[in-house]
Amino acid sequence: MASVISDLNAGPGDIRRQVNLFLQGSTGSGPVSIDALSSSALFLLRAVPVARHAVLEHYAMSFDDAINTFLSFQDGAGGNMKEPESVHMSALQDVTGVLLSFIKSNPEAWAPVVSSWALSLLGQISSKYAAKRGIQHATSLNEVLQMWMACPPAQMLIEITTECFAAMVGGAPDMCVDALLEASVRYSPHFDWVVAHIGSCFPRTIITRVLNCGLKDFCSSGVDGQDKDMGGGGGGRNKVPKMASVVGILGHLASKHSQDIRKALMSLFEASVRSDSVSNKVTTLPFLLQLASMSDMLLRILTTDLVAALKPPVLNQLHRQFTRWKHAAPAEYNSFLNLVVHLIAKSNSGAYDIINFIICTAAPQGVGQGEVAQEEVRDTCVEIMHILLFELQRGVLSRKMDSSPTDIPLLAGLASQTDRLTSMLLSSEGKRVPWLQKLLTFTALQAGESCAANVLTSILFQARTPQQLGVFYRLKQGVELGMPGIAQSALVRVFSRLESPSSAGPSAGHSGASPSSMTLTALKNLERVVIVESSKVKRKLLSSSTIIECLRTRHAAMCDFLLSPHPAVSLSALRLIDMVGFPDDLSVTLLTQLCGAVTLAFFASLHQRSQTTEHIKSARMTQLCMSCIEQLSRLPSTRSLLIHYLVEAVVQKEHIHLFGGRWSPSTFASASTPAVASVNDNVSLMEENRQQSLSIARPRFHSSVYHGGIIRQSVKAHSAGKVVPKELVSRNCLTFIETLWLCCRELNRPGQVLDSASGGSEPGEEAMETDQSATAKGTSGYVISESCARTLGCAVVEMLTLDSLYNDVNWQDPDFRRVTTERDTMVWKRVEELPVLLSVIQEFSSSCVFLYYASPVLRSLMAVVMNQLEVSREKLMSGCPKHHEVAVKLVYCLTKGFLIVPPLSNVAELFPFVSPYEGYLLLLTLWHYIKDNPPSEFESEVKRRTCDNSHTFVVHSILHSNIAHMGHLCPRIFNM
Repeated sequence: MASVISDLNAGPGDIRRQVNLFLQGSTGSGPVSIDALSSSALFLLRAVPVARHAVLEHYAMSFDDAINTFLSFQDGAGGNMKEPESVHMSALQDVTGVLLSFIKSNPEAWAPVVSSWALSLLGQISSKYAAKRGIQHATSLNEVLQMWMACPPAQMLIEITTECFAAMVGGAPDMCVDALLEASVRYSPHFDWVVAHIGSCFPRTIITRVLNCGLKDFCSSGVDGQDKDMGGGGGGRNKVPKMASVVGILGHLASKHSQDIRKALMSLFEASVRSDSVSNKVTTLPFLLQLASMSDMLLRILTTDLVAALKPPVLNQLHRQFTRWKHAAPAEYNSFLNLVVHLIAKSNSGAYDIINFIICTAAPQGVGQGEVAQEEVRDTCVEIMHILLFELQRGVLSRKMDSSPTDIPLLAGLASQTDRLTSMLLSSEGKRVPWLQKLLTFTALQAGESCAANVLTSILFQARTPQQLGVFYRLKQGVELGMPGIAQSALVRVFSRLESPSSAGPSAGHSGASPSSMTLTALKNLERVVIVESSKVKRKLLSSSTIIECLRTRHAAMCDFLLSPHPAVSLSALRLIDMVGFPDDLSVTLLTQLCGAVTLAFFASLHQRSQTTEHIKSARMTQLCMSCIEQLSRLPSTRSLLIHYLVEAVVQKEHIHLFGGRWSPSTFASASTPAVASVNDNVSLMEENRQQSLSIARPRFHSSVYHGGIIRQSVKAHSAGKVVPKELVSRNCLTFIETLWLCCRELNRPGQVLDSASGGSEPGEEAMETDQSATAKGTSGYVISESCARTLGCAVVEMLTLDSLYNDVNWQDPDFRRVTTERDTMVWKRVEELPVLLSVIQEFSSSCVFLYYASPVLRSLMAVVMNQLEVSREKLMSGCPKHHEVAVKLVYCLTKGFLIVPPLSNVAELFPFVSPYEGYLLLLTLWHYIKDNPPSEFESEVKRRTCDNSHTFVVHSILHSNIAHMGHLCPRIFNM
């Protein structure tokens, strides 16, 4: 401070002496040391203001020498600065301190002068030493800035410049910014690091001024606003250095001031829309797009903010601004469109928003009350869309031939938005559809198999109409060019989503649909796909279908859909299984699951038939179940499973009423159902026994033993059976028997005799009705398989008998039936409560194998009928209608299975005319015959049997004793 005061109070002699000393040192005319010259320069700077330009010029040379020395050492040995240079550095530090003090004390006078000097010096030095090795090899503006800031002399100049700007930006911002930009224009691009550093200190001011400077330069490249190259053509090549400077400065500021850049860009665009200047109107948007083409950061900003700002009113305003230029320079306008397409293809972030904007503008759909883009604007967007699709197609197809393919950023951005694109495609119409199809195809081809599979999966889950599903075929056809196995991958993805807890994945939540509806949609679409694939195979357009083959590996998943609580889902899954069929290599575990699931679906369809009025839909489900059962029965080891499942299910409490049966706990106690229900459920048996233990035990009294309750304390609980119409019961029984027939039938082998009843008496009307399906099947060339007949016979016996104690197929002496009375009565009750099983016996009794294994049931039924007829006091056997009907059916079954032969097979015609006891004698005769000729599994053996006179004696006797009213039957009984 004392030195400053002394300099200001110096006399003329001191000033003259310091001027001479400065002149001698600066010109080299005299021996002046560096310290003396520096002191003299500082003296003149403080005391003689008019000498400041000469002093600053001297210090400019000093800064230049110091920077040169520093950069030379950096490029060479890279060591620290030596002693001689430390003298220069001390002098530079002194002048820096003096200038900073001048700026702080009197900014109005010193800041403009010093800033102009410092900026000019920085520009000269940056240009002069740009070829230095360290700076020349810098790859970015950040690296250049760091290298210059590592140089102490340059750092001092930047500090001085920044202080000048801090002093001036509040009062005269235009002056300081214009000086900075003038230097930037003069020394660009080597001066950009200075602008970037100062811009980081004053971001808003510098960013706006840099953009305006770049726009001004962009506008002034031609004679007027219409003579420029808007698309980066020839004129654009001349502007590249200046544009690169603007991009570099903004790129440096983007890390910390991206929001300021965003606001400045959009303010520039909005100002151009409202501007009265023709040049600004036409050039601002191309200028912004040119910047975006040179910087990914600026491109990201423009793709988010600019697209959002391009509303129909703005687009119409731009159209009015660009019309004159479009007609005056069509080539430049086309170049501008190509630049737009190029930028769209480069856009990764906001890719969906860009595509949505172009498509909605080009082909509006469901437009509201707001302003709509003009027709010329829509045509322009259509043109952009066509050019874009062409470029994308060329880029995607070139990837197949290129050894090192490069991804297209737009498609990479769309890969994560395929669900939204798919939803948009399915809800679109007109020109939108082919555009979106191509976009999805190109996106899938670039993104890979996972993305392609996700696209096809989304369509299968969202398509509601055949027209929408047609998109699936077209996309599949396009994607298969690059991914032949995409259909299989898509189906794997479909079932993975179906098997998930949500049953639909993200699409379901997005659309608001329930999981069951999404599952139903997917299954129905798979049905349509299989129908199309099957027709192509039949027409020999395809040798085989990958989709059908893949679905054949998904039977485990479709089993779960068969058991769905939603009937529509079960029906759709059933149709799909029926169309796909069953491969021969299914595992035993999966076959078991399939048999069980199809059986449950079969009975569910019968329930649906009895509960709803939609008989056509329920009948369709029943037919599909029967078709699946028929296909399953062709596979090994499935027939016995199906037969067991069907027979076991028909006797279950849930299904028994469908076939005219009724549930009785007493007769079905073996099915783990309680036989009785206590009247008072609150009574504890343990408490009852504790009370009994307190009393005195007396002989022959119930308290002396375990107390099991009091007689008559509990009553049978009869469930109120569901009432099913008789015609529906008959239809259900016929359906069940036909289903069993599908499981048991096999083609008639050469030489094998088809089943037919041997002549004689006509069976009852009901028996004839139940035999109609068998007759139809028999005449079509099918017979009952021996193995299936064996399985079915055992299953029927198992369902109708309590145990296997008396299940011997041979018939004992008739008197032995007194030993099995209780067992026979239980079988009779079960048959009464399960009439469908008696119909099954009638239907399959033509098989001697089935009759062989079902013989215990027939024996029990005959025993009950004989016991009743033996003690009956009715005048005619027909007076016991139940037993008379069963007796007719028994004779019919025994006749079909060749267990009895004529004339015994015709005795049923005598039953309406005989007394109960005579009927008993006739059945006793049959019993004796069967006892003497036991049932056999071999058809050839049973067909050779004959009946001698010893077994027809009773028949002759009864006919003779009743010749008056049964004489007309003799020719029929004995085949006269």
